[in-house]
Amino acid sequence: MTYRYSYEERWQPKDILVTFRMYQLNFDGANDRTFNKYWEQYPVHFIEENI
Repeated sequence: MTYRYSYEERWQPKDILVTFRMYQLNFDGANDRTFNKYWEQYPVHFIEENI
C-alpha cells in the first residue's frame, strides 16, 4: 500500500474541514495506476512530502 495524494473535504454532519490521505494497493501489480476520483472531485488536493 502506497501513499498517492491528500485532499480536503467538508465532513458531515458536523461540517468540519478534514484532510484525507489516499493510500492505494493494486492487487494486479500495476503500481503506476492511481485511482483519481477524489483528486478530481475535490478542488483542494495535494501531494505531501516525506510520508
